[in-house]
Amino acid sequence: MARPKSTRSRGPGLRLDWIEVALLCAVYVLVVLLWDTVWVYPLKLVVVYLHEIGHGLAALATGGRVLEIQLHQGEGGHCVTVGGNGFLIYSAGYLGSLAFGVTLLLVSTRAPRATGAAALALGLLLAGTALWLVPLADNAFGKLFGVLVGALVAALAIAPPVWAAVMLRVVAVTSCLYAILDIKSDVLDRPGVRSDAVELAEVTHVPAVVWGILWIVVSIVVTGLAARRAVAAKPRADRVDSPARAGR
Repeated sequence: MARPKSTRSRGPGLRLDWIEVALLCAVYVLVVLLWDTVWVYPLKLVVVYLHEIGHGLAALATGGRVLEIQLHQGEGGHCVTVGGNGFLIYSAGYLGSLAFGVTLLLVSTRAPRATGAAALALGLLLAGTALWLVPLADNAFGKLFGVLVGALVAALAIAPPVWAAVMLRVVAVTSCLYAILDIKSDVLDRPGVRSDAVELAEVTHVPAVVWGILWIVVSIVVTGLAARRAVAAKPRADRVDSPARAGR
């Protein structure tokens, strides 16, 4: 007896938006090629700033307080907090900058009409943190950088949408990439350096290298999933012009 045919339909495989693929690949290649140049240096500082803000947000979210945040010219910084959940606070630096990067990537690629609002929110976060939490006497560079860059990013909200869309992609790619490379540099390449992983090791009694490897794995997986979502073709009814086509 013939078996009845299944009526279940198989959905199509992942369809790619090749313009988005090309754009993100171009951003990635440029960032990598210019990684140690003055052109990417400000982007690295923004990511370090987001790293420290991540610590602060985790402290606030778990009932703690933020006393100060500093950002230094050598791509370093610190966030001083009181109270809160130490495990989450120490974990929220690298993973926080990753979360910012993934969020900006998905907003700029999947919700292009929200790029202006995202740029305004990011700019206000940077400038507001600099104004209220970065001490002028001890860290004039960090305060000035945060205010100026925050104002420039926020100004993208009133610029042509393509400017905000491209800039958010650049910040997103840099943030995701820097999160992985920074963990490798601080934890695996220089195990003697005081890092978030060392602080967490003292709290959990789990070796810092274990936390470093775990954070790298999480960063790679999350970045890969976000990138896959970012380059997926949108349904025709929802499709809007990407930055390459905008202004047509």
